Amino acid sequence: MNSRKIFGCFVLSALIVSLFSCTTGQYMTLHKGEDVEILGSISTDFLITGSFRYKKVINTQAYFHLLAEAQKTYSGNIDVRDISWVIGEGDSVNNNYQYTAIGKVVRQ
Repeated sequence: MNSRKIFGCFVLSALIVSLFSCTTGQYMTLHKGEDVEILGSISTDFLITGSFRYKKVINTQAYFHLLAEAQKTYSGNIDVRDISWVIGEGDSVNNNYQYTAIGKVVRQ
């Protein structure tokens, strides 16, 4: 194979891996003009076990863990928005992966 074909295969492989991997994500972003009061920021670590590491599952778990942490500090009608998460350490043998999520605590 010539160098162009090798480079093309490398780029294609990198693109495929980036499209199907769940290394980072964002969820429930705040949009301009939303009428919310930002109370503060919150962060948490959580573990996802098994082969259910799809973005929808990770987004949901990040939201529920952040909301639980926020409810320890804030009271009233609160929600968590502008959620970002990143994968941390993983145990591929047991299929366990730790994630860290951050978000903004808001009151509507």
